[in-house]
Amino acid sequence: MSGAIVYIPTDRVDFKYVESLFRDYLKYLDGAVCGATEQQNLGPEFDQFPAYYDFLCLAKFNSRPVAACGVKKLEAGLCEIKRLFARPEGRGQNFGERLTVLAMKEAKRRGFNQMYLHTDPALSHAVALYQRLGFTDTERYYDYPDGCSLYMKKTL
Repeated sequence: MSGAIVYIPTDRVDFKYVESLFRDYLKYLDGAVCGATEQQNLGPEFDQFPAYYDFLCLAKFNSRPVAACGVKKLEAGLCEIKRLFARPEGRGQNFGERLTVLAMKEAKRRGFNQMYLHTDPALSHAVALYQRLGFTDTERYYDYPDGCSLYMKKTL
């Protein structure tokens, strides 16, 4: 996979790339799954991006940003992986798995011992990825407005 890199971005340009990927993800969700992004209060997330997140992960292919995810603290020792997404030109390159593994390693390095997530059961490729990486079903850990999310967690 020459020309592919996955890393923790630290500069403003890369932060803008990740924000753009997250916004593309939200547009994708509006048409693809049962969750309606208009029900979410996205102001805190995007008003001071990337401060909402503890860290971000970015994938580039041939120097173009194609996939990303974010990790945010829930409480001491617990974090959540959010917005894992690859644009069509980044799909089929194993970026989802590589970003999730990077996010888990970095979260553990930062002192988190549990990682949570929620996803739509209709995103079967995402659910299969998370299961393959050892995430298991768990109780709802916050009140998400869509009512159809699948909640998962993994010990890091």
